[in-house]
Amino acid sequence: MNIAILGGAFNPPHLGHGLIAKQILDFTATSEVWLTPCYQHTFQKSLAPLNHRITMTKMLADNKIKYCGEEINHQLSGNTFDLMVILKKQYPQHHFYFIIGSDNLKDFKKWGSWEKLITTTDFLVFPRPRFEYNLKKYDLDNKAYKFQLIRNPLLIYSNISSTNIRKRLKLGLSIDCLVPEKVKEYIEKNRLYT
Repeated sequence: MNIAILGGAFNPPHLGHGLIAKQILDFTATSEVWLTPCYQHTFQKSLAPLNHRITMTKMLADNKIKYCGEEINHQLSGNTFDLMVILKKQYPQHHFYFIIGSDNLKDFKKWGSWEKLITTTDFLVFPRPRFEYNLKKYDLDNKAYKFQLIRNPLLIYSNISSTNIRKRLKLGLSIDCLVPEKVKEYIEKNRLYT
């Protein structure tokens, strides 16, 4: 089975995450998307407690969008290569892709163990506004076979971000239409991000 990994802080998870997952399923040969929250942020950003991020991420799951806790279970540092090694070892029957936004291409060579990662992992690249898909510009064109651009998705994930949601919450503004209703209720109940 082809599985696409959508990693992130999910701090909080939002409708953009769900839209990316659904369109990956619609426009690629993947059977499932696994939402994989990080144990700790690679750049040491402050995150909501793990139990809250796990609970909210599971709220996005459905029959083809699953929660994957391997990064948390193994308390990984956020290095994608380490996660992919674990997944391939635990699930040798699956072929894994890792989903990245086109905005990540410019800094791809700053990722930990990127040289090993690019030889062992295939990537699905979701277009982001203002970030062109130009592998030559980022000196990745010799690895073009590793990157598959999702062409012409129905909706491009743009301004919905966890950062903007947290800012709106701190300002007392509505997050309706940015997160699923049950995530919004959970945030309010647990007084997160205020």
